[in-house]
Amino acid sequence: MSQTAAIPLSGTLDRPILRGRAVSRSETVLAWTVAALAAVLLGAAVLFLSAGGRWFVVETPSMGVAAPVGTLVLDMPVDVATLDVGDIVSFETDANPGVVYTHRIIAIDADGLHTRGDINGATDPWTLTQRDVIGAPVLLVPHLGWLFRAAPILLVGTLLIWTFTNAFTDRVTRTCLRIAGGALTTSYAAFVLKPFVNVTTITNTSSPRGVEATIVSSGIFPVRVEAHGGTTAHLVDGEVGRVVIHELTDNGHYQLTSNIDLDPVGWAALIAVCLVPLVLCLAVGRVEPVRAS
Repeated sequence: MSQTAAIPLSGTLDRPILRGRAVSRSETVLAWTVAALAAVLLGAAVLFLSAGGRWFVVETPSMGVAAPVGTLVLDMPVDVATLDVGDIVSFETDANPGVVYTHRIIAIDADGLHTRGDINGATDPWTLTQRDVIGAPVLLVPHLGWLFRAAPILLVGTLLIWTFTNAFTDRVTRTCLRIAGGALTTSYAAFVLKPFVNVTTITNTSSPRGVEATIVSSGIFPVRVEAHGGTTAHLVDGEVGRVVIHELTDNGHYQLTSNIDLDPVGWAALIAVCLVPLVLCLAVGRVEPVRAS
C-alpha cells in the first residue's frame, strides 16, 4: 500500500495574515445617524428659506454679548408695526448698500425706528422704515457662524486631500493621511479666521494715570488681556472691558497681550479635542492577526 505525504504549497499558511478592522455595527449606525441628521437639517433649511427666512453671520462686535462675532443670525420677515423698543432687527440702508446690520431698537417715532449696537457709543445715523428692515431674529446661535465662514476653506481642503490620498491603496495609510489632512485644514482655517482668541480695541483715551483702552473680546474662548506696564482684564466672548496702560513704547504706542483663560476642566477638554486626530489614527491603525484555517 502506497502512502502519500501532504506537502504544504508554501509556508505562508502558518503566518498570521494582517487585515484592516472590519466596519462594526456601531460605525454603521453612526454613519446612518449622521446621514439622517444631515437630511433633517437640509429639510429644515429648505423650509426656512421657502418661508422667507434669511441667515447672516455677525462680523463685528457691536452687539456685545447679545450677538458676539461669529453668531449665526436666523431672520424671518417682520412687520415693523409689531416691533417694540428693545427688539433686535436686521436691516440694510441706502447709505451702505449690500451691508446688513443687526442692531437693537432704542426708539420708535412717527418717522420710523432708531437703532444702535449694544456697545456702540452713538445712535445709528439713520431712521428705518419697513423698506429697510430685512427681518427680526428668531434665533441667535453663538459661534456657529464661524463654521459657515470656514466652510469654503474646509470644503476645498477636504476635496484636495481626498483626491491626493486616492493614490494610496493601503486603507490604513490612506485614512490616517486624510485624518491628518483634515486636522491641518482645520488649523489653517483657524489661523486665517482667528475664531478662538481675538481682542478689538474700541477706544483709547489719555489721562493722568496713563492710557485707558476700552476693549472687547471677539473670540470663542475666555481671554486674559494684559497691558504691558498696566492692568489686566478677563473677558468672555462679546464682553467689554477696560485696561489702563502706564508704560508706552519709545514711539508712544502701547502693547496688549491676550491669552486663553480657561479653568482646569476647560484646559482638559481643549487638550482632549486636540488629541482626537491622534486617537482616530491609532484606532484606524489597529490590525488584527487572522490565521488561515
